[in-house]
Amino acid sequence: MRLPARSAFLAVALLAASMAGARAETGDVVIQAGHQGRPASCAPLHVRACNLGTSGANGALERDWTPIVADAAARILRAQGYAVIRRPADYAEHDSARAAVFLHFDGAEPCASGASVGFPPSARSEFVSEWERRYRAWFPYRFVGENISDNESQYYGFRKVDAPDKMLIEFGEMTCPAQFAWMAPRLHEMGERLAAFLIHELPR
Repeated sequence: MRLPARSAFLAVALLAASMAGARAETGDVVIQAGHQGRPASCAPLHVRACNLGTSGANGALERDWTPIVADAAARILRAQGYAVIRRPADYAEHDSARAAVFLHFDGAEPCASGASVGFPPSARSEFVSEWERRYRAWFPYRFVGENISDNESQYYGFRKVDAPDKMLIEFGEMTCPAQFAWMAPRLHEMGERLAAFLIHELPR
């Protein structure tokens, strides 16, 4: 159904106002769900490369999967007393935290990719290697490597938060049927495992 022009304009204006009003926050951890909120968030926040993310089997979208993982991790961390700053793909402000993680699922020629991580030079090697150790022990498919592209090593989200540890996580390849089938029922468990990792790395 098409909205009347006035209604459509008001919807975009309200979205822009809510995003522009986002407060910079300080907390224990920032969790960003990759591509969440797009394409609606791109125009109000002047996002030129409005990447909508990967499409997997049966119409599944990366931008629907990442919030499930992010929200599961945030819920556990908050229950343990952590201050979680939960962000979508695009927002106006700049945050400060002890750590920041940016969640994604890869897309490629079918089964050409898998899990990987990206991080800036400032990230502690121990932070990255501990996640890799834990995830490799659980994920039964290919681990592609570290900073395998500029999109990983120079991820725009790294500039949105001041944190000593920042890491982009690609949980696996949605365009690989075998990986997709394995990941689809385990999104909440991914969030649980991410929360356990962050609790280990950020003792209270």
